Amino acid sequence: MCTQAVKRVNDTWYLMKTRDPVSWMRYEDEIALFDKPQDKYRKLIIQNPVPYEDGYYGGINDQGVAFISTFVRTSEDQVSYIRKPYIRLVLDAENVEEAIKIIQSFNPKIGGNMFVADPDKCFGLEATAREYFVEEIRDWGVKANHFIKLPDVNLNFASDPEFKEWSETHYQRASELAGDITCLDDCQRLLSDRENSEKKMAICTTPEEDKVYTYSAFIFDTKNKLVRYAQGCPSLVGFKEYSFTKLPDKKK
Repeated sequence: MCTQAVKRVNDTWYLMKTRDPVSWMRYEDEIALFDKPQDKYRKLIIQNPVPYEDGYYGGINDQGVAFISTFVRTSEDQVSYIRKPYIRLVLDAENVEEAIKIIQSFNPKIGGNMFVADPDKCFGLEATAREYFVEEIRDWGVKANHFIKLPDVNLNFASDPEFKEWSETHYQRASELAGDITCLDDCQRLLSDRENSEKKMAICTTPEEDKVYTYSAFIFDTKNKLVRYAQGCPSLVGFKEYSFTKLPDKKK
């Protein structure tokens, strides 16, 4: 249950996402540097803090290639993007075209709504266990937990009608905001937005409103290779900035 958007601003692409984990996902996350011999490029990834569990949630490499996604379960054999090492492998790409080739090479396919970009281009992907739909984004785009292009329906909608309303409400509200983004602060405002809070369906849901609330949010700036990261509910804790010259503190 996440909301994500992309926007072209001043020769860069901003990719932004909230993280609203469901019961089977790890709630906490952290930002970490990946700079091992197996990494073609250095990467900053938002990840599960427990190293032996699954959980890569989005990232950017030092070439300015960034990836965000949200899961859309359309079949029982659907594989989530959070499984290691999918995102880490995507970020071995030198540019967005190479990243898409890496994504399309995965077998089994990773499912869900994805955005991938470099400083020059951005693409949106919808993916099931059977197929990918890929389109270039020219100005801005929004994705939640349902498909716009593919006919497949999120299986969770049948058992939880409020989930369908939640996804459509987030999609509509983010679409109202994304086109007007002109800076990183605007991205933060979108991810912290409290419209529809009376229905407990704001883009940023607080702990007082729901058990499944917005646990974190992040923004990737592809040209400047920056990350804005809210480690916690963004409307409550705010964002901190990281880059490959301003790295997160190493774990003690």
